[in-house]
Amino acid sequence: MKKNSILIVGLGVPSELTDVLLREGCDILRSETPLQAALVLLRGDAQAVLTVGDLGEEWVEFTDVALTMGKLVAVDSMVTVPVMASMRANGNGNGNGNGNGNGNGHSNGHSNGNGNGVHHEDEPMGLSVPEVMELIHRRVSEPTANVEHIYTKVGNKLRKVPLDDILYIEVEGKYSALQVRDRKYNVKASLKDLLQKLPTNRFVRVSRNFVVNLSRIQHIDTFQYTVKVGDMEIPISRTYKEELMRHINLI
Repeated sequence: MKKNSILIVGLGVPSELTDVLLREGCDILRSETPLQAALVLLRGDAQAVLTVGDLGEEWVEFTDVALTMGKLVAVDSMVTVPVMASMRANGNGNGNGNGNGNGNGHSNGHSNGNGNGVHHEDEPMGLSVPEVMELIHRRVSEPTANVEHIYTKVGNKLRKVPLDDILYIEVEGKYSALQVRDRKYNVKASLKDLLQKLPTNRFVRVSRNFVVNLSRIQHIDTFQYTVKVGDMEIPISRTYKEELMRHINLI
C-alpha cells in the first residue's frame, strides 16, 4: 500500500488493525469530534476515513458526507487477532453440542453455556484484519471509474445490472432498492454499503434516503431543492446540496 493518511473516528478500531496500518507505512489521524473530522476532510488531509462498529448520532452527518466523498470505510464488526487465536485453540470455534470445538469447520450443536469454541452459523463473525486492510487498499488506491455493472440476486440468479441503467437508489427499511429503468430491484444492502461499491464520479447522494445517477439527471430545481430523475422528483437536502453541485458542470 502506498503511504496514505487514514482518519480513524470512534473507539471500535482494534490495536491489531492500527499496528498493521503503521507497518504498511500509513499515517494515522484521529478526531474526537465530528467538527474536527470534518476539518480534516475539508483540508484533504485524509485519503480514507475508517470506522468500526456503531458511532453516536452526532457522527451521522459526518459519515454520510465522508461516504458521499468516496472516502468512508465503515466496518460493522471485526474479529481481532486474540479472538481468532482463541478460536483456533478451541477447535476453530465450532460447537459439537457440548461446547467443545470439533475443528471440522461445521457446527452441529449448541453450547452448554460455557461459551468455549461456540459459533452458530447464522451469527455474523465480522471481518478479519487482512480483510479490512483490503477494503482500505481498494478505497485509497483502486480506481472505481471503470466499473460498468453490478450484480444483484433475483431469486436463485445473479442479475447483471449496468450502472447506466440505474436511475436512482432509495432506502427501503434497513435495505435499499435500485430503480432500474422500468423496474425495481430490492437488495439486502444498506445505502451506505452500496455507496462503498459504486463509483463516486457517477453516483451522488442527495439526501439521507436517495442516491442518484448523475448521468440520469434531467434537471435540478434550485428553488424547490429537487432533482428530477426519470419520472421522480427527488428532494435535495441541504447537507448534500454542495456535494451534488460539485459534480455539476455549471456554465
